[in-house]
Amino acid sequence: MVEQVNLEKEISEISDPKALRVITYLLQRIQVLEEKIARLEKNSTNSSKPPSSDITKPDHEQRKPGERKIGGQAHHPGKSRNLIPPEKVDRREPVAALDKCPECGEALVLPQEPKELVDQTIELKAKPLEAIEYHRPGRWCNKCNMMHYPPLPEGVLEGQLCGPRLQALIAYMKGNLGASYTELSQFFSEALGLEISRGALCDIIKRTSSALEIPCQELQTQIPKQTRLNIDESGWYDCGKRYWVWLFCTESVALFSIQRSRGCKVLEEILGQTFQGAIISDFYSAYVKYANAVQQFCLAHLIRDIKFLTILPDPLTQNFGKDVLRCFQLIFEHWHHRDKVTQQVFLKRSEKTQRRLFMLLTKALLPKGEALTMKKRLLKHWDSLFRFIHMPTLLQPTNNLAEQTMRFVVRIRRQTQGTRSEWGRIWCGRIMSVIATCRKQARSSWSFLLQAIKAKNFGSNFPSLLPT
Repeated sequence: MVEQVNLEKEISEISDPKALRVITYLLQRIQVLEEKIARLEKNSTNSSKPPSSDITKPDHEQRKPGERKIGGQAHHPGKSRNLIPPEKVDRREPVAALDKCPECGEALVLPQEPKELVDQTIELKAKPLEAIEYHRPGRWCNKCNMMHYPPLPEGVLEGQLCGPRLQALIAYMKGNLGASYTELSQFFSEALGLEISRGALCDIIKRTSSALEIPCQELQTQIPKQTRLNIDESGWYDCGKRYWVWLFCTESVALFSIQRSRGCKVLEEILGQTFQGAIISDFYSAYVKYANAVQQFCLAHLIRDIKFLTILPDPLTQNFGKDVLRCFQLIFEHWHHRDKVTQQVFLKRSEKTQRRLFMLLTKALLPKGEALTMKKRLLKHWDSLFRFIHMPTLLQPTNNLAEQTMRFVVRIRRQTQGTRSEWGRIWCGRIMSVIATCRKQARSSWSFLLQAIKAKNFGSNFPSLLPT
């Protein structure tokens, strides 16, 4: 700041008008270039860019030599593998005791207190898959003038090579692990000894997607009835065209939908013209336009944008960013320590910091640019920034819940490079909803897929994604 003042003083003492114009022009160009450099240096800590876009981590995040050694740390409590519970042991094999000492050859005797070592092992069977061939004799009916065959045993799918359990495994590997049809075909051929074409695998995925239709429709009808939703969206590609994966989630359920639009109409289509509950989201324009009475914008996104102000070349912008950032840091300190104080003390501290921030915003005289835009943004959405303070049981100050739920979708997108058909988009939306919801409810997504496949083929009740 002192250097800036001295520079302005020296410039004011220049008497040559031509030199003054050149210097002023060069200073303006330097400021423009410094702002461009700051934008190019944006990373996940000062913008909404994902951590994967960082070429290298910032210096303060890099491990310093000698700080910590690789491997187990000193004084760290050790972990050992627990024995498999007795009810999960398939068979027990006694091993004959030794008659003679392997060291000296002396005869061994049974100790007064018998002792034994227990070793457990789990192994794949040499042939883990069972191929069964059913022969159904036909009998002719003279009255009906047709051939009749006995039904297949319960649980066997007519006309399908893979049984329900194997189909559920294929769907799990495709949807949760992001395996391609070629990789699945190679895995079954090389590891399990089953030759299955990519076309047959594709048919299995289509049938599984159909089996998930009813549970996902039930979930979608319940999403608009939630008291609070965390919403987020991320990019997706279908045949090279830009699409968007939308996420609507709570602590117990998650609904994914792949849409061509990123606009407000998607919110209206899924939630209706108005949503009676609370919404937590980032500042994307679709959420601002749709914003209902109970709206909480994510402060984590906001803080990253404020951090960007602190690296811009203008001193006023830098100082403004630092002052605003400190206020938000205090608000988060109050939030994280709210359980250690009474609600009254928490509100008093939070409201004091809010008043400090409001005074800072109203009194700040800022040049046109990023800082002024941030000031207007904060004042415009003031109520939706701090609503969580007065509604702590309903709202959170960040949209971390949605971002954490969305994380595995980003991995699947990179592995699969998107989809190539409408039914593929529908399948991805359904399987993502099943996997994320089952994780939230500590359920097995493979078991859910198996139940859905059985319900579709044998007429049993479909499993529900709604929490019991």
